[in-house]
This record gives sequence, structure tokens and C-alpha cells, in this order.
Amino acid sequence: MGKLSISAAWDESKVILARDGGLFGAVALALIVLPQVILAVVGSPVGAEATALTRLVYFLVLCLGLVAQIALNRLAIGPSTTVKDAISQGLIRVLPVFLVMLLVLLAVAVVAAVLTMILSAAGIETMSKVGQPSPSLLLTLVFLMALAFAVLQLVFPVAATETGNPMRLASRSWQLSRGNYWRLFAFVCIIFIGLGVVIIATQLGIGSVVVLLLGPPHPGSMSALVIGLVAGLIQAAFTVVTAVMLARMYLQLAGRTEAQASVPNSGI
Repeated sequence: MGKLSISAAWDESKVILARDGGLFGAVALALIVLPQVILAVVGSPVGAEATALTRLVYFLVLCLGLVAQIALNRLAIGPSTTVKDAISQGLIRVLPVFLVMLLVLLAVAVVAAVLTMILSAAGIETMSKVGQPSPSLLLTLVFLMALAFAVLQLVFPVAATETGNPMRLASRSWQLSRGNYWRLFAFVCIIFIGLGVVIIATQLGIGSVVVLLLGPPHPGSMSALVIGLVAGLIQAAFTVVTAVMLARMYLQLAGRTEAQASVPNSGI
């Protein structure tokens, strides 16, 4: 496998986004921003206001997020394709990607459960008084997720351009990551930190301002709509950048550095 250069992937991503950012933005608006707005208006999938409808909407939003990741990777990898075909590829390949992500989450959950039992037996507190995981346990869970996704993040570009079932996607990702694990891990850490900043900026920053101006967000309220829109836009921008970078990293690892993302188009 080729050696990974995150700085080279970033340089290529800047060129691609400067040239074709509008088309990547169109995918993000349709598959990230709009679903986030709908979710914000329908209501939270957890808590006292949660209903079967909100949980269903939340699940669909998660699935559309996976479709968006695959479609954005397809556009960034090339050769030239239409936005419609990129989204179609995302819809076709979302099930195997979802199954891989589900297996990862289950594996992390098992490891976390074993770790919790060990720490509890050792007298180390893992749950707060209100029944929530302690900060140390949450950090451990995030670390475990980062370790797993260092390899399995490559599932998205693999699904965008290659074929195979979930096991094939996982094994291909493992193959591509050989010799570059810690570079991929560093990229995942950057993503996790960036995602944390996005969440804090949305909830504590912009969310607080919206609440002051429009009142507390409730399902169907204007404040919920505005918060959902702003959160969706921020998340969309973050997702586009990271997806394009991941696509260019995949090309390096697959030995296809000569493949440049040609100008995609919005053909229907």
C-alpha cells in the first residue's frame, strides 16, 4: 500500500472544493441540511418528547448521512459523474456500509461493557449519581471508537467505487490501512475534535442566541427550525470537507494518485 500524506490530501481537497464546491454543497443540502431541519422540527428522539415518529425520523436522518458520505466520496474520487449518479451510488451501497458501522458499534459496546464491569469490580466509578456514564468512561468510549474508525472510515470511499458485501468492505479497508494506521488514527482524532467543536458551537453558542431571540425550541417552533437549519449547515460544511479529504486519502492508499476528480456535473 502507498504511504499516506494528510497534507497532500488537504492540498488536493482545497483545489477540488474551490472548483466544484457548489456541487458538493448541493448533495450536502439535500442529504444533510434538509433532514436535520426536519428532525429539529419533528423533535428529539430521546427524552420525554420522544415518539415513534421522532425515532423513525432520526434513523432515516442517520441513513441519509451515510448516503451523503458515500455520494460525496464518489464525487471527490472521480472520474467525472453526475450528482444524481453519485447519490444513486450512495443509496445502493448504504446497506452494507450501515451493517459495517452497526458491527463496529456492537463491538465497541461489548468492549465497553466488559471494561465497565472490570472498573466497577475494581471500585472505580463508571456511572454518575444520575445514572449517566462518568466523564472518564465517556472518554474511553470515544477513544475506542477512534481506534476502530481509524481503519473502518475507509469503508465510505471503498463503497463509493468498489463492490462487495460488508465483510469485503471491512477487509478492504483493513488492507488499505496497513502501514498507515496511526496517520489514519490522527485523521479520525481531528474529525472527532472538529465534531466536538461543531456541537459546542451549535448548542452553546448559536443555540443560546436563538433561544434568547426566539424562545426555547419545541417541536414545530421557529427556534427549533432555526437551530436545525444552522446546525445542518455547519454539519454539512464539516462533512463535505472531511469526505473529500478521506476520498483523496483513499486514492493515495489504493495507489491511484493519478486519478484526479474531474469536474462533476449536476446532470439528472
